[in-house]
Amino acid sequence: MTHKKQIIFIFSLAIVLGLIRFSFLDDPEFTLIKKERIVETISSFSVPEDMTSPMAINIEFAQNLFNEKLAVFVDARDSEDYNSGHIENAVNIPFDYYEDYEDAINNMDDTFTHVIYCSGEDCSLSMDLADYFFNELAFEKVLIFEGGWPQWRDADLPSSLNSSVIVETTAKETEFDLDKIISWITVISAIFIALHFLSIKGIISLPFAGLDTLEISVLPRIILGFVFIFASYHKILDPASFSDNIHNFHLTPAAVENIAGIVLPWLELILGVFLLFGVFLEGSTSLTIGLYIFFIIILSQAVFRGIDVHCGCFKTEADAGVADLKMGLIKRIGEDFLLLGMAFIYKMKNKIILSSKEHE
Repeated sequence: MTHKKQIIFIFSLAIVLGLIRFSFLDDPEFTLIKKERIVETISSFSVPEDMTSPMAINIEFAQNLFNEKLAVFVDARDSEDYNSGHIENAVNIPFDYYEDYEDAINNMDDTFTHVIYCSGEDCSLSMDLADYFFNELAFEKVLIFEGGWPQWRDADLPSSLNSSVIVETTAKETEFDLDKIISWITVISAIFIALHFLSIKGIISLPFAGLDTLEISVLPRIILGFVFIFASYHKILDPASFSDNIHNFHLTPAAVENIAGIVLPWLELILGVFLLFGVFLEGSTSLTIGLYIFFIIILSQAVFRGIDVHCGCFKTEADAGVADLKMGLIKRIGEDFLLLGMAFIYKMKNKIILSSKEHE
């Protein structure tokens, strides 16, 4: 099969598998063409008795509810952001880990008014948690403070530091450790491949006999395959969350975010399997190079624009945690460059092998 036909086949297979996965999703709100979520804003200082969906409020109404103690404020951000500053007496229920906060949620009065906020209008965490409270838990009065913590902080309204309740999540720690292991494997493999390449070019001499005669293309292909398979797993299980992550980059129209959230994970899985088992390697390698170039571009623009890709909000240098945010993205960009280099090495394997023979 020609190079072009391999690429078309891989894309087509990813689309078919994505559509099959979509047909088995048990989520009526997850549509193939994503619809913009429109939240009605309350114009008066009065909470409707019979709400049909979460509603948005401005800072004046939020301040009124706070001063009169007419609502419980809920912070949907991660505990790290919450601890760096939050609305006074707000309860921290991070949307990404709400299952670990069941005790705190069960202690809430579902008939009382709850105001949910996160990191401003571009942050989707408050809307996501509000939907969960209203639709899944049947809370009667759920409001969204769209201005969130940045607007409250800038208005110099009552705020607090530190958390009264911190829940450590085992799943989060496990995911972090596994991600760290893969990062180290990527770095060590990249160093080895670079040293091997310099050795066969005659630039350096390795102290281990016979090491420079190894097939250089095998290791990059295996590493790339495993990374793709690992990256695709959770996205395939939860395409709705992956679609929200895509939205947080502010690059694509909302209409295509769900389609991308369905198809892209299967494309990664197919590439991972094909690279591991040596199937359609020419087309798989070209797509791998293209994907990593794309990943580097979108991560780089997030760094330059100051986007927190976790919540989809824009941050400035003054915002707490922005250094960690940028360093995390820069670290990921560096890893993607290493993986891109591995893909290029495999793509150029024939030239490298020929160079090695000429050197001999």
